[in-house]
Amino acid sequence: MSKTWLLFAAAAMLSGSAVAAENESGVITPNLDKGTRVLEGAGYFDVMGDKLHIQLAYGQFVADGIEVAVVAGLRDDERYMSTELGARAEYNLILDSALVPFLSAGVVWADVEADDSGLDNDAAVFSVGGGMKYFIRDDVALAVDGSYLFASNDIYVDSDDGELQDDEFRILFSVRSYFD
Repeated sequence: MSKTWLLFAAAAMLSGSAVAAENESGVITPNLDKGTRVLEGAGYFDVMGDKLHIQLAYGQFVADGIEVAVVAGLRDDERYMSTELGARAEYNLILDSALVPFLSAGVVWADVEADDSGLDNDAAVFSVGGGMKYFIRDDVALAVDGSYLFASNDIYVDSDDGELQDDEFRILFSVRSYFD
């Protein structure tokens, strides 16, 4: 989990130039209007632990505050590998603030292999979740997203006992860029 915070801090530092270039009024108006497109990068990596989890998404707002996106993901460590491809819908609660809460739901197709358990399986994975975005500019946001995932097969390996299970809770930090 500390590696996740490290990635989030690095993303915040990299987006510092965006904060410095903010308009003079200092008022941030999140760009969540119909037609706006979104590019998102999320995940974490642990070089010493040989762990990687990356999720990329490209979406478009089909109505004010409602985004539909294509999602691709890769999760890899020394004994488990998963690739994912699917779609997600997100409803943003538009407030008069740089802080925007959101709800999300999605479905992906996952291909999973795990060495220790002999797992080599595919599954449909359904997710529901929510989170919070903080806009550092009108078109750049840092976000945290918590999701409950439920798979059609046992594809997740429990870190405590190594048993296979069909659900998981996931928290990801992301940087999102919005453009017209």
